[in-house]
Amino acid sequence: MDAQTDEMEEKVYFSAKLKNTLELKGNPVAISIISEPPQGLKRYQRRVTICMLIQSARRGLSFYCSGENIICNGKVHVGIGNSPIWDLEDFLVRREKIVGSKTAARRMLDLAKVQASELGKYIILSPLMKANFHPDVVVFVGTPLQISRILFLDAFETGEINTLHREPLCSGVIATPIATRQIGISFLDMSCRSFGQYRPEEMAIGVPYHRISKIVDNIDCSIAGTAKSSLLLRFLPRIMNSDGSGQSIS
Repeated sequence: MDAQTDEMEEKVYFSAKLKNTLELKGNPVAISIISEPPQGLKRYQRRVTICMLIQSARRGLSFYCSGENIICNGKVHVGIGNSPIWDLEDFLVRREKIVGSKTAARRMLDLAKVQASELGKYIILSPLMKANFHPDVVVFVGTPLQISRILFLDAFETGEINTLHREPLCSGVIATPIATRQIGISFLDMSCRSFGQYRPEEMAIGVPYHRISKIVDNIDCSIAGTAKSSLLLRFLPRIMNSDGSGQSIS
């Protein structure tokens, strides 16, 4: 069995273990930024945004996309091209109403460029279980509880919850983890939620691929995974009524 086959089986196992443990509604999404078109993957042909691409991969599709097909500023945030919008500061202030001034818009854009300066020309996305490439980052979309469990599984051995929060989604959970090798979090900005049709209760986390194996290894050991807390098992019956109301038992 060659190394490529080993890694493919590893990704299938990681995806199944995480999806089942966390009860995710969609697939964990494997993402890479590359300089040349990949072999064996279809090119995404429609005009699209990064947040829409992530949703397509969550639902099971594997593909790559160039900056030419991305109609939003997401291509700048992930470092695969220039914005199609001539006056981006004015766009963010007057049309999108994301920030209140051009100064604030420029500050937001400068930060995005620091995180994602020319990472490549193409973005590849696939459900983790089907990814025939080595991912740079794995993106999870879920509830705050599900995202919190990932954070604590990652911190189980070190006790360190070391994350970076960036907005928008593409900067927070793609560019930031790739550039810094740290976990990135996004609360899904308003434009992202609209284009990608994300649920109100959802947020996202991007985990560098090299950290996934430890997260999976910790599932059986941590209460954030499947381990049971002996403290809760001991005291919960004393503080909860049989109907689960939480009232003290006299």
